[in-house]
Amino acid sequence: MRWVLLLSLIFVSASANAEEVWLVIGASDPTPAGIAQKAKRSGQDSGIIIQSRDCGDKSNVFVWAVKIEPSSKAAKETLETFHFPGAYIKKCQITQGSLLAFRENVVDRSIADVPATTVNWEDADRVSSIQPLQQTGHIVISRYYNGSVDDPLEGRRERVILIESSGARHLLQQECVNPEDFTTTGGLIAYQCVIGQAGDQLLHNVVVFAMDGKKLKEIRNCRNPKLPIKGSVACQRESVGADGALRLQIMNQFY
Repeated sequence: MRWVLLLSLIFVSASANAEEVWLVIGASDPTPAGIAQKAKRSGQDSGIIIQSRDCGDKSNVFVWAVKIEPSSKAAKETLETFHFPGAYIKKCQITQGSLLAFRENVVDRSIADVPATTVNWEDADRVSSIQPLQQTGHIVISRYYNGSVDDPLEGRRERVILIESSGARHLLQQECVNPEDFTTTGGLIAYQCVIGQAGDQLLHNVVVFAMDGKKLKEIRNCRNPKLPIKGSVACQRESVGADGALRLQIMNQFY
């Protein structure tokens, strides 16, 4: 019984700290492609595309919110001035650490322009994501379409954005294929991107940034970055033999 009470108190405390807003919603759709197209057809450049999961909903849909208001009264006033069929108001308890908490689009507007003839695009390629860093902020992986279907990725792109604990934003890379293995220490952040393929093996590069967004080091054909000491980055050097087998060798580089 004591544990139940404790968990209830923790839940109430977390809920009390959650930001409460009212969304003025112009459209909704179960798919990321669908909501991007509806937002585009509205002719409005403003607003934000979110997922209802970021409001704590168990079932998830994508919505285009014309505006995020701090009160029900303000939301009703905005709704009255927004002449769009089917628009409505939704109360939202924003999930902490979500894309919505940082006012980041879960679906980039460019997704509306992905041609229907593409064959390799999946819903996961259309939806941005966020992940926490150890006590230093969050990483946003913003997925977008670069306007060309003629390259091997059919225009699929990912940008890497660092959001510091202070709320400051830094664009680390405009293009990084499959960013992953983020690690931080001493005011530094390192991660890897896919840069190519040899046989059946993916090849990577490792990049190191300061928390102010300044790029400090890039190592090609390396993976699994570590930051053992200040001024040094460790990773596993990649090589692929004539037999197609991947070989990894631990290496350190200074910067």
